[in-house]
Amino acid sequence: MSWLVVNADDGGFADGKDDAILRCARAGLVKSVSVIANGETTAAFVGRARDAGLDLGLHVNLTEGRPLAAQGKSLTDAGGMFPGKGEAWRRAAADELDAGAVRREVTAQWERLTALGVAPTHVDGHNHVHLFPAVSEVLAELAAGLWVRVPCDPVLPEDLNPAFAAWTRELSGPWKRTDCFVGYGFARDPTPDVFLRCVAEPARVTEFMVHPGVREGTPFSCSPRRDRETEVLCSASLRRELESRGFVLASFAGVACG
Repeated sequence: MSWLVVNADDGGFADGKDDAILRCARAGLVKSVSVIANGETTAAFVGRARDAGLDLGLHVNLTEGRPLAAQGKSLTDAGGMFPGKGEAWRRAAADELDAGAVRREVTAQWERLTALGVAPTHVDGHNHVHLFPAVSEVLAELAAGLWVRVPCDPVLPEDLNPAFAAWTRELSGPWKRTDCFVGYGFARDPTPDVFLRCVAEPARVTEFMVHPGVREGTPFSCSPRRDRETEVLCSASLRRELESRGFVLASFAGVACG
């Protein structure tokens, strides 16, 4: 049996983004969402997503927005905001992040989500910051037994920090892991054909990372490709094709282990 978990990232960032995710959920393809705990619409989105029957996890964020916990300079810019993807990764690779500050922030994000009534089924990171050793150490305590993202897609973005591959290989903890991870190719060229090519070699459990819905922020999040993702993910014909190929469309909570 081939389980396919189509997981939408960035829930709780903005109303338009949330609307797109929920539209994809109603279409039957997206069943799991990774939620930003410090987003502008997090609380409202959690309620809407739970009403829609979505499976929710924590999308650890150290790159965009304002921290939830009081922080020193290692996690923020001069204005007290997270410093962006490139700078956060540079600091992590140079071992410039204060481990205590990381622990306080990751814990605060976890506690915000659980205070909203979420029992997370999975954890991952915005811009994959869950790979940072200081973050994964905390998640090993908070999220033992949950699914963790191992972002080893054969199609990788060109702007990866050199530490990415090593930290992906070394990621270890008391977690469940999918057998396959894909999504980068679809993010670059969101068409039904590309989606199907990404899963051309079925695994027992595959996580397919998607980002439906345009929002303000980075060039990636502002791209019209995000709206094209939404349209493809709402395609009834794509869902039927996947089911005809033997995929079981599931949430992380719905995957049978063993």
